[in-house]
Amino acid sequence: MTRRSGDIEPLDSETFAKAVAARSDEAHDPISSLCLACTDVVGVRGAALLVISGKRVLGCVGVSDLVTEAVEQVEYTLGDGPCMAAYKTKFPVFDEDLSDDQDGRWPEFRRGALAVGIRAAFGFPLLIDQVCIGALNLYHDRPGALSDRQVSDAQTVADIASRMLLAWQADAPPGRVAWQLEQVPNHRMEVHQAAGRISVQAAIPVDDALVLLRAYAFSEDLTISTVARDVASGLVRFD
Repeated sequence: MTRRSGDIEPLDSETFAKAVAARSDEAHDPISSLCLACTDVVGVRGAALLVISGKRVLGCVGVSDLVTEAVEQVEYTLGDGPCMAAYKTKFPVFDEDLSDDQDGRWPEFRRGALAVGIRAAFGFPLLIDQVCIGALNLYHDRPGALSDRQVSDAQTVADIASRMLLAWQADAPPGRVAWQLEQVPNHRMEVHQAAGRISVQAAIPVDDALVLLRAYAFSEDLTISTVARDVASGLVRFD
């Protein structure tokens, strides 16, 4: 079920639920179905959901495809980009042409996104009242702005996704992540395990260990998951 930006009817919860159901047969888990439905109803190349609890980035909990996962790794490694900016500002953040050299925002993210074929990125905060729990990240393989209808639909999707994520987590056992969010890109668990090791090795808090991990990955031009695996294997230490 693909909606066009010129459709007259505004997006509602029932229409989006049908889009999610239509994708459930080909997706491996509920969060993937949700992300795929986002691409259908908004009309973009890729979609991802980033969840943040307090100051701790839980990471990308779902993606629509492998290219989107690669872009999410770039932003997660850097801790910077339009989607992180959407979370921090609680407002949508758009980068309509990642190849625009005159735009000085997040240059390393732009370089990494362009390398995997992404030309435009749009971040929408996941808001519950005034509390932001993450961001809906939308990507396109060509430059250009979203239409007014696409922006409206994306904001509706972000609102629905926020409530779905909270409902899933509310049913989870205490101290556990909801089962719908367990089928996340593998790098998230690797990174948090590596941050724990670095915390012990360097005798620093876990949050600082994550910053150190990102800095090392950036300085070596590696993905954060690659460095996390090297930390796990003992090839890289932060004593």
